Amino acid sequence: MPKSVRFAVSFLSALVALPLLAANLRDLDTPQKLASVFPKTAKVRVLNVWATWCLPCVAEMPDLRAIDAAFGDEVAIVGVSLDDMLPNADRKKTAAFLDKQQITFLNIFYTGSTDDLGDYLQFTGEIPVTIVYDANGKELWRHEGRLKRDETIARLRAALGGKK
Repeated sequence: MPKSVRFAVSFLSALVALPLLAANLRDLDTPQKLASVFPKTAKVRVLNVWATWCLPCVAEMPDLRAIDAAFGDEVAIVGVSLDDMLPNADRKKTAAFLDKQQITFLNIFYTGSTDDLGDYLQFTGEIPVTIVYDANGKELWRHEGRLKRDETIARLRAALGGKK
């Protein structure tokens, strides 16, 4: 078998073996429905409000991916993208960004009023903002600005009672 054919076969085999990522991105226009998107099994729920045009938001995506990987079903992360607030927003670009970042946790493409979202979540609009809730929806803590990976993992472990 010629070298070029062996290379092509090896390359295509490796390509086929790669997992196909598809952003888990859902549309939502009502802030009151956010609580319903979390799995019922999650003991701790992490809501992260972000946008692709927000530099600290983009910078913390690898940290959120690592935080998500550090926990099983007991901790659920849901991102809320505010990309739609800009004119000519493109949902496909947000999905492509999530795929490129290898983000597998659920994200919401928020299409409702940002004022309503801010009122509902009680934040002024500075993003990223991360709000952590218990299983009953009680806010445990929040962080405005870029998260610190190790500190966040430690706080989430404490919220789980020191497990994991």
